[in-house]
Amino acid sequence: MSMDATVQIRIDGELKAQVESLYRSLGTSFAEAVRIFAQQSLLEGGMPFRPMLKSWDELTREEINEKLSRSEADIACGRVCTQEELDSRMRERFSNGRHKAI
Repeated sequence: MSMDATVQIRIDGELKAQVESLYRSLGTSFAEAVRIFAQQSLLEGGMPFRPMLKSWDELTREEINEKLSRSEADIACGRVCTQEELDSRMRERFSNGRHKAI
């Protein structure tokens, strides 16, 4: 996939610094995380996660049960992988020279 387009966004400087530090610690970059987000959005046909304003501690029992039900559905459909599988995929992705952490 060629990278022939640029995306610019405005973001709070402190948030940007924290996110860049986070992704550097994971061996990748904020830019790569945005590319992954875009690809996953296409695969999911929408946002690859359900945005919410509540923290886990603020959820009601019903909301927690709903989240757990969705997780069970993901597992039943095979939309999960182990941490080892994910680590392996990321190592392969970054070791083949096509993608680099910035």
